[in-house]
Amino acid sequence: MNNTDTRSASANVVDRLWRTYAPFRRGRNTFGDLTSMATILLLAGFVETVGQPEDEFVKRWNRATAEARIGISPLKDLHAALRSASRHPHFPLLDITTLDFEFLDGSGGVDDVPWAAAFLTALAQRPASADARLAEICDLLLERHAQEGAFLAGEFHTPQSVARLLVETAAPRAGDRILDPACGVGGVLAIAAEHIAERGHSDGASLEAYSTDRSNPRLAMMNLAIHGVDQPVVGSSDPVSLLQHRGSGLVDRVLSNPPFNQRIQAAQSIAWPFGQPHESNANFAWLQLAWSRLSEDGLAAIVMPPAAAWSNGREALIRKNMLATGALMAIIALPANLFAPHTAIPVHIWVLARNKTHQLPVSDAESVLFIDASSLGTHVPRQRCTLTAEDTDRISERFHAWRLSPLATPDEPGFSRSVSHDEIVHNDGNLDPRRYVPVAQQLQMTAPDVGNVLFDLDRHDVATSHSSRSVQESLGVCERLTGRGFEPPRVSLQSIVNGSTDRFAEGWFEGEEGRFEEPTPGLLFAGPSGSLIHADDYVDDGVPVVMPKDLTSNGFSKADIKHVAHGQADDLERFLLRRGDVVLARRGELGRCAVVRDEQHGWLCGTGCFVLRPPAQLDADYFAAYLRSSEARRWLDAHATGSMTMKTISLKVLGELPVALPDRGVQQAIAHAMRQLDEHERRLEEQVALARQIRRDSVTGFLGG
Repeated sequence: MNNTDTRSASANVVDRLWRTYAPFRRGRNTFGDLTSMATILLLAGFVETVGQPEDEFVKRWNRATAEARIGISPLKDLHAALRSASRHPHFPLLDITTLDFEFLDGSGGVDDVPWAAAFLTALAQRPASADARLAEICDLLLERHAQEGAFLAGEFHTPQSVARLLVETAAPRAGDRILDPACGVGGVLAIAAEHIAERGHSDGASLEAYSTDRSNPRLAMMNLAIHGVDQPVVGSSDPVSLLQHRGSGLVDRVLSNPPFNQRIQAAQSIAWPFGQPHESNANFAWLQLAWSRLSEDGLAAIVMPPAAAWSNGREALIRKNMLATGALMAIIALPANLFAPHTAIPVHIWVLARNKTHQLPVSDAESVLFIDASSLGTHVPRQRCTLTAEDTDRISERFHAWRLSPLATPDEPGFSRSVSHDEIVHNDGNLDPRRYVPVAQQLQMTAPDVGNVLFDLDRHDVATSHSSRSVQESLGVCERLTGRGFEPPRVSLQSIVNGSTDRFAEGWFEGEEGRFEEPTPGLLFAGPSGSLIHADDYVDDGVPVVMPKDLTSNGFSKADIKHVAHGQADDLERFLLRRGDVVLARRGELGRCAVVRDEQHGWLCGTGCFVLRPPAQLDADYFAAYLRSSEARRWLDAHATGSMTMKTISLKVLGELPVALPDRGVQQAIAHAMRQLDEHERRLEEQVALARQIRRDSVTGFLGG
């Protein structure tokens, strides 16, 4: 089931939950209801993913659900289930007793949460968790509360599309530390955690979060825990206090949607890096706080009101100082009504760098990217505007393309333009994208060449058809080779590596030429420990170091790969990769791996990876395909240690992995079929990308031509 289907299933569940809850809003204080709902969702997810039938919290949860179905208040058993679950070593919150969950703390009566029975019954009726994810249900519940005006806190709820754009623009990586100094209910950090989880691991230690409204931290922690963050901690603070007490250290990314035009106190007591902001307006206090907390390679993406880009007086001087210091990377103008009903005004995203020369080629560092995305989004009368996934992809992809090479990235009339510092200074430090990007209405639209479009479609269709036939032929060969009761033995990986397997009584394997050969040993080893490569050892250019995040479904990604100096790589010679090695992730998504080709020969295995140098009797591509299989992944997950969001496998346990070991000919046939599937997938992705481009451009072109 794709993401659209799961979101639709989750939306149906949320609609049912809201209908059961809405009648209980009248005539009572609903302030803590959302936190109680999130607590129930977190408990439901923990019961389903971690609980065993014999666990007390599972029994209590099942009793609460049964009570709710017949109209009895489930609060007593929900409270007991929560307390029992909180004592489990994998429960994602540190000490739930200190959080004082008012309506589930056992101190109140049935009238405190009159909606609990109906809510729990409606939740139990949802489809399988794969069809309606609890994290998505929580997101949509927050959105529904925001649409209904149910939020009383001073921090606006950040729409998911805006939060996703902040994350995609800043592109946090596994291992990064992320700060949100005004996190509200944690929506931006929740999406950041999911983004990182796809590439590595994120936990409470990776996130630093504060709320300006003291009623939000508990809900924010619940929200983050539901999204898979282990031990999240959210405090209460303000920009002045955070600047005065920076004992938490520097961060790699700052992502935030702080309150607009908020008053601050004691602004004069701080040595502001770019100038003292007005005490009546904290906008430039938030921006300066974000910049001051960044590490040397850090980036910040902050939502700001549009007036911050052109206001006069003291704020204009602050903008010029930020420009002169190289703090400004980009200003992105978004459409109006994204935050309705809270605010109908359009907003900007400011992208800041601690040191812009670390983000851009040195020759291009004195430029700023302006993106005018104010015309994007889906606009429905009397409803808030929503940025689509295509909109956020278009914005973030334009920023990252420009970041790689501003001079080589052409301006896109009506959408984006790279502007020199000199031009901005000439405009008195004005940062309004509309001043620099020509409006789309001035463009002359031309209809696309229909003949070229049809030719491209036909060319891709032919290539995909050929690719499909190749896949069918390769799979047919595999089917013939493994037919008639074929059942290869399962041999431990370490036995294969040692060449000591007893697969055959005589201990011989059939080689590539059909001859029988004596098994030859391979090698299985772990990457260097953290004591051999420190964080400050990484350099801008040198020998690439492969981390788990750099392993993809069909190779290696160089997008965010780190490097060490050649001299240090020489000292770590025993960890250098050779052609034909298989690099495996030892943490996070187990089963992730890649085969070393000519390009990666001489790279360095990093911390968090294992290397298999297979013996002659084991085909590297076959082993990589087997490691990605559901059979191998199930075994690795079952034998891993660590939390449910960060699993780890040891070298000893990996050596015990039972590998299905057919003869070399079958191995090669399966490996070839997997390569054909990879190629077919690539061609299909190209075809889908072309169809999207045609859908986006053709109608506008026809009508404007």
